[in-house]
Amino acid sequence: LQVALRIRPMSTAELAEGARPIAHRLDEQVVVLQDPMEDPDDVLRASRSQEKSYVFDVAFDSTATQETVYRATTRGLIAGVISGYNATIFTYGPTGCGKTYTMLGTDGEPGICARTLSDLFQAIEDTSGEMEYEVSMSYLEIYNEMIRDLLNPSLGCLQLREDAGGTVQVAGITEVCAINAEEVMQLLARGNRQRTQEPTAANRTSSRSHAVLQVTVCQRRRGRGLRRGRLFMIDLAGSERAAQTQNRGQRMKEGAHINRSLLALGNCIKALSNQASTKYINYRDSKLTRLLKDSLGGNSRTVMIAHISPASTAFEESRSTLAYAHRAKSIRTTVRRNLLSISYRVAQYGSAVADLRREIQRLKGQGDAKPGQPGQGECRDTPYIQAQVQLRGARCTHPELGHVREELLGACHEQEALRHLLLQLEGTELHAQHLLALGRYRGWPWRKEGQGEPDSPSDSERDADTGDKRLDVPEPPNVATAHDSIAALVEEQGRLQQ
Repeated sequence: LQVALRIRPMSTAELAEGARPIAHRLDEQVVVLQDPMEDPDDVLRASRSQEKSYVFDVAFDSTATQETVYRATTRGLIAGVISGYNATIFTYGPTGCGKTYTMLGTDGEPGICARTLSDLFQAIEDTSGEMEYEVSMSYLEIYNEMIRDLLNPSLGCLQLREDAGGTVQVAGITEVCAINAEEVMQLLARGNRQRTQEPTAANRTSSRSHAVLQVTVCQRRRGRGLRRGRLFMIDLAGSERAAQTQNRGQRMKEGAHINRSLLALGNCIKALSNQASTKYINYRDSKLTRLLKDSLGGNSRTVMIAHISPASTAFEESRSTLAYAHRAKSIRTTVRRNLLSISYRVAQYGSAVADLRREIQRLKGQGDAKPGQPGQGECRDTPYIQAQVQLRGARCTHPELGHVREELLGACHEQEALRHLLLQLEGTELHAQHLLALGRYRGWPWRKEGQGEPDSPSDSERDADTGDKRLDVPEPPNVATAHDSIAALVEEQGRLQQ
């Protein structure tokens, strides 16, 4: 996790209150914060230092430009995003310290979002000859612990879901495909007009919600599958004190929800920084921390830009922000490339396989009026179906699809062999039942038609002993037919048993 610190200039209100600067940048990484309550007459604290230094990956003072901040923090992430890595940039700090200015900027001084999107599409254009790209974006806000789609506010409150891989996603959010940076900036401006902003005593344009801009880049190259990188740019609402902002009613309720989500974020940062002693990280305390789960401790290259005010009147807020930002430096994330080779092939060939299955079902529902042609009725013309399947399969020249087709044909052959074996077993069972029925008929005193002699000596002896007379009734035709086929059936059964 890369952590940067930006010190904004003193505001007119702070100068009017008589505040003095207490936060100073010593070099490119070190920031010093002085205690404004220093008393030279305090003998007990005379030997104790009244200032504390903090070391970050990069530090900016009030003279730093938007371009300087962008180049030092975000520009290096673009190449990774288009290569299939995840990246996150988010701002952190109290209200009125310039977080929205850093992310969005102004028309004359664009912020990180505009500069990142411009360079992203430029990098895509430079490599579009070798690969194919698809860019989509979504824009949401978390207001009072409710998720709203800024591109389509009519959807109402949305819910968070986790897929099988553990990735947190917003169910039902609008994703818009874009072809250039200007189109994305227009969508971003449209979403910003829907974002909740209200003036407070501490900030005239205070953001009352957390805004999350997600840009997904899919890179395709023949034979190498699909690479999907996601870029999150997050503008967090600032923590605030009710005494300082003088909020009442709805504004106070908004501030309570903002502080709650930021407290959950701070707890996650604290737990992740002490991961050796903490076995469980509670991301479910807030929807903000659930969205930032991968960004904080998962598969993402993350940049945190902390903001503070140099004024002595904001000492407590500045000290708390510096402490959490310094603690976040010890967080380590595990970054891996999102290569979706197998899933992409399944998705690519799924439609072709579905078309083949629909064609087979349609042909099975038709009869065969003529050999080799589809007809009407219950009969199925198997040669015609196979010819159609082979014809459609020949149109797909991709080697990967050919492999899938061979596997499907192999499965069909195995299924056909099992069906033949099942038919043989059923035939054997029917033959056995037939023989059993014939055996029952052997006990009746039928005689063959046209013959007056008994069927066997045993029958004659039995009739003599009992004194019964032989009934001169002709043998039924079905029994005669069964007698004639007994020998053939017994022979067939022996062959099947072998």
